[in-house]
Amino acid sequence: MEIKKHEHREYNANECCVFRKTKEPFGGLSNMASGFPLKVNGVPILTSEALYQACRFPHLPDIQEKIIKEKSPMSAKMVGKPFRSNSREDWDDVRIKIMRWCLRVKLAQNFFEFGRLLESTFDKPIVEDSIKDDFWGAIRDKQDKNILKGTNALGRLLMELRQFYNEKRYSYEMFVVEPLNIPNFTLFGKKIDTIDERETFISTIKKSTRYFEIENLKNWTPKEKEYSKIESEQPIVSEPTFDEGKKRYGY
Repeated sequence: MEIKKHEHREYNANECCVFRKTKEPFGGLSNMASGFPLKVNGVPILTSEALYQACRFPHLPDIQEKIIKEKSPMSAKMVGKPFRSNSREDWDDVRIKIMRWCLRVKLAQNFFEFGRLLESTFDKPIVEDSIKDDFWGAIRDKQDKNILKGTNALGRLLMELRQFYNEKRYSYEMFVVEPLNIPNFTLFGKKIDTIDERETFISTIKKSTRYFEIENLKNWTPKEKEYSKIESEQPIVSEPTFDEGKKRYGY
C-alpha cells in the first residue's frame, strides 16, 4: 500500500474503530500506548512511538538514546522535535516504510495482546482521530463532528497489518521481521538486526499449556479414589435380604 501525502479520505466515525486517547477501547492501536514493549538489537524500547522517532536520527545516536530513555512516549517525541530539521535526508520518502516496520515489530513482540486488539476491530475502518494531524490521522469536520477527513496513514497501515495478521497468523512472516532495505537503518550506530520472535512465541505457548495442565490437575480426582469412596460407603452389588427376596421372587 502506497500512501500519498494529500490522498485525503472521508470516514463516518459511527462506522469506524476510532482512537485518540490511549485509555479508550481502541487506544492500544496508538503508537503512544504503553503495555506493548519492544526490543531492537537487545535495546528495550517502551513504545512504538519512541522507536519510530529514534529512526529519524540514525546519524545522531546520542539523540536516539535520549529518545529511547524517556519514560513517556510524548516526551520521547518532544525530545527529538528540536532536531527535526536534521532528520535523515530521505525521511519523507521512508517514513511510511519505517512506520509499517515499527507496527510489524509491535505485533511480533506483542502477538497475543496486540493481535486480540486488531481482531476486535473486525473489518471496520480504523481511524486515528486527530486534532490537527490530517496525514497520520483524520480531523473532525467542523460542520459534522461524525465525519473525519484526512489521509489517515496510521489507520490505513493498521488495516493493512490486520489483514496481514488474519492471513499470516502463526506463520514464519508473523514472527520474523527483517530490517528495512534502506540506507543507514541503524540504532546507536549499529545495523538493525532481524527481529525473530519464534522462540518467544513457542515458549509462551508451552507455559500457557503447562499452566492449564497444572490448574486442571488441582481439580482432578483420580478414578481409583472415586471408586474407593463408593466402596467404603456401600457395596456395589448387595445381596437381597430375606424379606426383599420374598417380595421380589416369592420365597
